Amino acid sequence: MKVLALDTASDILAVALMTDAGWAEASLNLGLKHAERLMDLVDFCLSRAGLKPEELDLIACSGGPGSFTGLRIGMATVKGLSLAL
Repeated sequence: MKVLALDTASDILAVALMTDAGWAEASLNLGLKHAERLMDLVDFCLSRAGLKPEELDLIACSGGPGSFTGLRIGMATVKGLSLAL
């Protein structure tokens, strides 16, 4: 199973990708700049794992507690990716 997980609830933006072969992760301490760098980290993890977005089985994000705006960024990204794929 290939799982992409996002955490945008705090100042630290974290993205992790787990596959049967291993995992890739990236995190940045960005403050209020999650929306600007989130897809860059997603692309980074996918490229490290050698996957295309359409190969993902599950996309998840943290549900809080945390910054309301940060949580909205994560939820909207997961929803947008899910609908597109």
